[in-house]
Amino acid sequence: MTPTIEEASDRCDLDAVVIDNPRSANECVLYPSDATDDELETMWILAAEGDYTPLADSQ
Repeated sequence: MTPTIEEASDRCDLDAVVIDNPRSANECVLYPSDATDDELETMWILAAEGDYTPLADSQ
């Protein structure tokens, strides 16, 4: 079951995974840390390297 917009907006803890891609820009995937396997199919954000700033670089 896909969560409603209200349920999804209540989540604030995200996990991130950086995918090393030797053929193009690396990618960062953000997803709710408490997402179920079914929710992970639709609840994620993908950003190519250069489209995001690593947190360590902004402190």
